[in-house]
Amino acid sequence: MVVCNNLLQFASSKRRLTMTQPTSPSSDHVSNPLAPKEMKELKRVYEQLCYFADKSHALQRLKAITATLDEHQQSLANSMRRRGLFKAAFTDDEGVESNSTQSSSFPNFENEEHDDKIANLKKEQTELKKKLADIRCRPVQHIRPQDTAAALKALGKRATKREVQDMMWEVDEKLDGVIDWDEFHLNFERNIRDDSGLEPASFYHMVQFMIYDSDNNGLVSIDETMNMLYARVGREQMETTITKLFGRDDGAPIKEVGHQGGEIDFERYWKVVVREQTKNLDKVVNEKLLKR
Repeated sequence: MVVCNNLLQFASSKRRLTMTQPTSPSSDHVSNPLAPKEMKELKRVYEQLCYFADKSHALQRLKAITATLDEHQQSLANSMRRRGLFKAAFTDDEGVESNSTQSSSFPNFENEEHDDKIANLKKEQTELKKKLADIRCRPVQHIRPQDTAAALKALGKRATKREVQDMMWEVDEKLDGVIDWDEFHLNFERNIRDDSGLEPASFYHMVQFMIYDSDNNGLVSIDETMNMLYARVGREQMETTITKLFGRDDGAPIKEVGHQGGEIDFERYWKVVVREQTKNLDKVVNEKLLKR
């Protein structure tokens, strides 16, 4: 335990020393840069996290409105299809429609009320899109503590103020209380290189989950994970990671069920990656003990 504490203190001291000195991009960046697809997804997640607390309510409401409008559109299409079939069934050989199928001359107030509701939803949808566009166009884009907290909450994980501060500290090289793109990118690269478990990785775990979750449904599928991992680590290590994430804790084979071969939520993902990081750290500790 003493050795473990010493290693953690060493890692923390190294981080503080790094953060008090100018960062050299040439020395900190990996020799093999991220694949274009992964870089694109990393930028997507960064843009998603910037001012996330200001965007989260609008995003949730916009998602609900879009689902309602899509459902209305589908219902309208089905209704028109049924009406066409019904009308064809009651049309004589000369193309004359039966009186029983002709429209009533009385107004349908229920339909008018429904049309008003749809019009209001479309108006709100336009306003929300404008609000989100204005936030994305702010001249300075960065991630604040409240954005990290809101993102964790959206993923189903409630974090204390201290936990959020610790996550921000992992990335905030400039110690200015926010995370910019350079810091965000550097933290990601450091973590994908780390195999010791010493690199602080809580923020990275959240970001990596959001990268895998390409459709933003709060779940990560086998297909999504495979598409991203293969280019970075190759087939063998990809399969190992997939088994750890989606397999059972007892090591039983994966049963591909559900959407895209099976999905896991952030809670499951967090449990697995923290467990694996702890294993790597224990390995470093044991190796250090053996050398004594």
